[in-house]
Amino acid sequence: MAIESSVQAQNAAIDMNISMAVDDLSEILHKPVEEILPQFLQSRTCAILYDQESKLWWDGPSAIVELYLEELNENKK
Repeated sequence: MAIESSVQAQNAAIDMNISMAVDDLSEILHKPVEEILPQFLQSRTCAILYDQESKLWWDGPSAIVELYLEELNENKK
């Protein structure tokens, strides 16, 4: 039960980081949150974020934004 609770707490922290990162991305990209969120959720960055071993969520929303912007730039090439 403690492991399940820990995973739930981690997922809640990840969800909070996503919310803050998407808000930041909305300002940076000048696009509405409603447009960015679905794209972000399908991104490689989001997959890495939910990977238990990456611990990307520990770095906070700024690191998530930076990684996502790099991903967007790579996809443009």
